[in-house]
Amino acid sequence: MVASNDKVSVIIPTYNRSALLKKAVKSLENQSHQNLEIIIIDDFSTDDTAEVVEKMADERIIYLKHSKNKGGSEARNTGIKRATGDYIGFLDSDDQWLPKKLEKQLKQFQGKPNVGVIYTGVQVVDENNQSTRKIIPEFRGDILAKLFEFNYIDTTSSVLVRKDILDQTEGFDSSLPSCQDWDLYIRLAQITEFDFVKESLVLFYHHSGERITTNVNSVLSGHLSIFEKYRELAGKQRKATFHRFALTIWKVIFRAGITDQNKETIKLSRNILIEAFKNNRMSLKFLFYYISTFLNLKILVYLYTQSKKTNKKSHLLSVDAPS
Repeated sequence: MVASNDKVSVIIPTYNRSALLKKAVKSLENQSHQNLEIIIIDDFSTDDTAEVVEKMADERIIYLKHSKNKGGSEARNTGIKRATGDYIGFLDSDDQWLPKKLEKQLKQFQGKPNVGVIYTGVQVVDENNQSTRKIIPEFRGDILAKLFEFNYIDTTSSVLVRKDILDQTEGFDSSLPSCQDWDLYIRLAQITEFDFVKESLVLFYHHSGERITTNVNSVLSGHLSIFEKYRELAGKQRKATFHRFALTIWKVIFRAGITDQNKETIKLSRNILIEAFKNNRMSLKFLFYYISTFLNLKILVYLYTQSKKTNKKSHLLSVDAPS
């Protein structure tokens, strides 16, 4: 099939972001690939989202509104059920796509029947429209083991998925308080291969509005849920893979404990390390991390704060990045 003939269903979940939604939809109007249906799922907004969508002069727009707020995952699932395209793309209402995104992803699918997901790089943009960093794709093929180490795909705004493959996963797990995207990628990686376009074709905006990733409790609970859900499957991979999976989860919990100065959260992080110990022999790195959970909380906060200020690589600073 010629890429230009493929129909893409673009699913846009939104909640009280009418001004940003207009910019997101505008980025679709500028796509070089135009065989689209644009499914906007209004998750019970209380602003003027309905009026804004009504004024959009694009017959491809399908507007659905929830009767109550259900969260982003359920909103995306509503869109998936309504979608009729050969491929599904997800665009958060506060993000934008560069004009060639879909065209290049569809081209990358050609001649690759084993590939069900194509993702792209991402440009992180601040409120002054300045690019602050870029996330560059690295991993293709069978990437299940890599996904246990870290969510290397990042935002759902970057992925394009074959609908027949996505339907096999039954969509997003809305029971998770966060990490729903990471969870979906892990399930997709169990049934299909991934590929990428090595260009930053998504504008991911950091702004004053709240994302799930700004809610510490949701992030904490989500990572704990991911560990509980997949530790058995991760344990069937190479031992090094399970260790990196456990370490990624531990870093998030440990950082939350320091940030909130919560001793119980830090103790909770210790349990993740114990799981890693049971899986394999204790390494010096794990020993260091384990000992650090027993340090005086004030000392931990001080060391963490200093490491953030100096922005240098260190053991304590590494809780902000995958190893």
